[in-house]
Amino acid sequence: MTKSLSEKLSLKVRFGYGIGDTAICFYWSGVGFLLMYFYTDVVGISPILAGTILLIGMLWDAFTDPFMGYIAERTRTRWGVYRPYLLFGNIPLALSFILLFWVPPYEGTLLFTSLVCINILHRTCFTIVSVPFSSLTPRITSDSVERTNLTGFRMLGAQTGTILITSLAFPIIFWAGGSEGEAKGFLIMAAIASFVALIIQAITFITVQEPTKSKGIERVSGSLVDALRSVLRNKPFWLVFSATLIVGSTTLFFGKSLLYYVKYALDLHEHQGTIAFTGSVIAFLSIPVWWVISNQIGKRKTWLISMSLTFVGFIIFYLYPISTLNELLFLVALLGLSSGANGILFWSMLPDTIEYGEVHTGIRSESSLYGFMTFAQKGSIAIAAYVYGLALMIIGFIPDEIQTPETITSMKSIMTLIPAFGVATSIIFIYFYPLDSDTHKKLLSKLEEINTGVN
Repeated sequence: MTKSLSEKLSLKVRFGYGIGDTAICFYWSGVGFLLMYFYTDVVGISPILAGTILLIGMLWDAFTDPFMGYIAERTRTRWGVYRPYLLFGNIPLALSFILLFWVPPYEGTLLFTSLVCINILHRTCFTIVSVPFSSLTPRITSDSVERTNLTGFRMLGAQTGTILITSLAFPIIFWAGGSEGEAKGFLIMAAIASFVALIIQAITFITVQEPTKSKGIERVSGSLVDALRSVLRNKPFWLVFSATLIVGSTTLFFGKSLLYYVKYALDLHEHQGTIAFTGSVIAFLSIPVWWVISNQIGKRKTWLISMSLTFVGFIIFYLYPISTLNELLFLVALLGLSSGANGILFWSMLPDTIEYGEVHTGIRSESSLYGFMTFAQKGSIAIAAYVYGLALMIIGFIPDEIQTPETITSMKSIMTLIPAFGVATSIIFIYFYPLDSDTHKKLLSKLEEINTGVN
C-alpha cells in the first residue's frame, strides 16, 4: 500500500477541521431555521415575499459557487490553496450575518429591496468562505476511509453548530428582546453567534495546515468549461448529487414548517428551543453510530438504511395525531436519529468522486466539483423555499393570526409527505452508487500509475 493510501490524520487536524463546520453551521442553519420566520413574523412581510427574497439570495449564492470553486483551486499563497479564504473571509461573513437580522426602517418596495440586497451580500460572503472550507477535505487526505473519519469530525462539528443555533436562538431572542420584542433579540442573537464563529474559524485556520505535498492539486487544469465537462461525465458524482439534491430540497419543507406548526397548531411556541435541541442533539449523538456503521458495511448500504428510517419517521409524523409536547419530541428525536447519517455520508462520498472523474476524464476538479454541487444544491433549495412560501399562501397561512383547521391540516401534509417522497427517491439513486473503499483505492493506484508513467 502506498503512503498516500495509508496515512492517518492527527486528532488535532481532525478536531480543527471538524470544529470549523460549527461556525459554518451557525450561518447555514441560522438562515435555514430562522430567516423565513424572521421575515414573516418580525419584519412583517408576506410568506410569498419572504420566499422570493430567499429565492433571489440563494440563487445568487448558487450562481457564484462554481466560480468561487474555480478561483479557489487555482489560488496559490504562502497560507495554502484554500486556507486564505478562512483568514480573510470570516470577518465580512460575520458582519453580514448580523446585518441579515436587522429590520430596515423602511416600507414597501424600499424595504423589499433592502432585504434582497442584504441577503445577496450575506450569501456572497458565505460562498467565499464555505466553498474553500469544504474543498479542504480532498486536500487533507486521499484515503477514502480517512475521509469518512475526517467527515465524521466535521459532521460532529456541524451538528454542534446546528444544536447551538437552533436550541439557543429563541431563548436568547426572548431574553435579549425583553419588552422591546423579537426584533432586538434577533439582532443580539446574530451578533453573539457571529462573534463565536470568528473565534472558531481562527482555531481552524491555526490547527489545519494544508499539506506541503501537492496531493493532486498540481493536476487541476483546464478552463471552467473543461471542469464542467468532467463533472458531466462523472456517474458516481451524479448519483450522490441527485440523491442529496432531492433530500435537501424536500426536507426543507419539514424544517421550515416545524416552527410554524409548533406555534400555530400545537401552541408550544415557548418550547421552540427544547424542540430544536431535541432533534439536533439526537442527530449529533447518532453521528458516531452511523460513522462506525459506514466504516463496517460501506457508505452505500448505510445510506439505504438511514434513509429508510427517515422515510418511516415522516410517515409516522403524518399519520399520528400529535397533541402533546412529549409526543412531538419523540417524533422529532426519531427523525433526528436517522438524519444524522445524511451529512457524514454526503460529505465523505463526494470527495471520492473526484478521483473517479480524474481517472475517467483526465481532468481533476476539486473545488470546481464542490462549487458545482453547491450551485445545484443551493439553487434547488432556493426554488424549494420559494415554492414553500407560495404553498403557505395557497393553504391560507396568515402570519401572527390564528390559523384555520384546514390550513393546519395542509401544513402537516406539506411538511411530511413531500420530504417522504424525496427520501424515497434518494434511496433509488444511491442503490446504483458504484464506489466502495476498495474500488476507491484502485482508483488512487491507477492515478499513481498514470502520473508515474507506469502502464
